[in-house]
Amino acid sequence: MPRKRPTRSSANRYVDEASMKELDQIRAPLYRELEKLSKETSYQAGKDSHLCCTRKYNQMRISPLEARSIAIAFRENPELRRGLPAVLDRLEESLKGLSDNGERQSFDCPLLEKGKCMVHNIAKPVGCLAWHPRQYSDPEGEYGFTGKGWTAFASRDGLNDKYLGPDWKLRVIPLWLKRVFSREVNYRARSAEAGGTGARRNRGGKNRGRN
Repeated sequence: MPRKRPTRSSANRYVDEASMKELDQIRAPLYRELEKLSKETSYQAGKDSHLCCTRKYNQMRISPLEARSIAIAFRENPELRRGLPAVLDRLEESLKGLSDNGERQSFDCPLLEKGKCMVHNIAKPVGCLAWHPRQYSDPEGEYGFTGKGWTAFASRDGLNDKYLGPDWKLRVIPLWLKRVFSREVNYRARSAEAGGTGARRNRGGKNRGRN
C-alpha cells in the first residue's frame, strides 16, 4: 500500500517544530551568558535594562523564523494571548513612520510592557539576547555583542537559509510582527472600518428622522 504524502499543514507543522527546536538551541548559549552577566553588579552600571528597546536606541531587526517563534509563543501561552490586544495597539503606533523594507529604522518595541520584554524567557530574538552593556563595539563604547552573539547571528542566518531559502530578509521587529499577526491586524482594521461605517449610518438615519 503506497504511503500517503504529507499534507501541506502537516509539512508546515514539521518545519515549525524542527526550525523552532534548532532556534532554541542557537539561543541557549545567549540565555546562559545573559544570566551570568546579569548577576554581576557592574552589568547594568545604573542603566535601565530595557532602554535599548525604546525608539531613541532601538533599530533591532529580526529574521522570519524569530518572528514565527514570537507568534507561536503568543498562540500557545494563555498569558501572552491575553496581552495580545495591547501589543497590537503598540504595534499600530510603532508602524507609524516606518517604511516597509529591510533597512534599520528606529521604533519603540511593541513587546515591551511595563518595562519588561514579554517574550524574554520564551521567544526573545537573538539580537536582543546578545545586545547588552559592557561590550565595546560602538563609537560611544556602551553597547555591543559578544563573540557568542556573533556566532549566534551566523547560525540564525544559516537556519533561515535552510528552511526558507536565500531570499528572506531581516526587518525591524514591528514589520515582522505585522506579518506574523496579519490575521489579527486585518481583523482589527476591518472591525474599525465597520464601526466607523455603522456610526456614519446611524448619524445619517437620525438626520433623516429629524428632517
